[in-house]
Amino acid sequence: MPYLTAAVLLLALLGVFNLALTLGLVRRIRERPAAPAGDQWDRVSGLAAGAPVGAFSALDVDGRPVTHESLSDGLMVVFVSPDCPACEETLPHVVERAREYGRDQVLAVVVRDGDEPGDPAPYVERLAPVARVAVADMGGDLTTAFALQGLPAYAELGADGRVADTGRILPRRPAREHDRAGAGA
Repeated sequence: MPYLTAAVLLLALLGVFNLALTLGLVRRIRERPAAPAGDQWDRVSGLAAGAPVGAFSALDVDGRPVTHESLSDGLMVVFVSPDCPACEETLPHVVERAREYGRDQVLAVVVRDGDEPGDPAPYVERLAPVARVAVADMGGDLTTAFALQGLPAYAELGADGRVADTGRILPRRPAREHDRAGAGA
């Protein structure tokens, strides 16, 4: 009988230890919003670095036209959707990092997706102070021009309207660029 009690107690302690490790792993995974750059999961645009952005024409929420010709070198184009749980989770990071880049260096595209798309207004309200904002439909001109394959996503533009980089979450602005931008202000 004492052996049975000891075995049950040992198994119970092992179960509690396993549960603690599992909860720690879940917590660690939640703290990490995106896979490391270069992973297949991180590739959200069908456009590879150096590929030109396709032709499109749209209006931002202020009624100003946005076209592929109006996109400047170094511009970050961010795609989020109210229908995307991951977008809701990363939206505070997007707002924070868009603030680092400056309103003129970020185009935030709020994507309506699905048969009954969510209301883009809360996203527009949160993004408008830190970025130029446009609302577009998934599969429309704007998302097709960037060959968007998933949300959330960003594309950094390089010279001649070509894609310099893509990913899931807007990267931090390098310190030297941030310092240079602050010195010019």
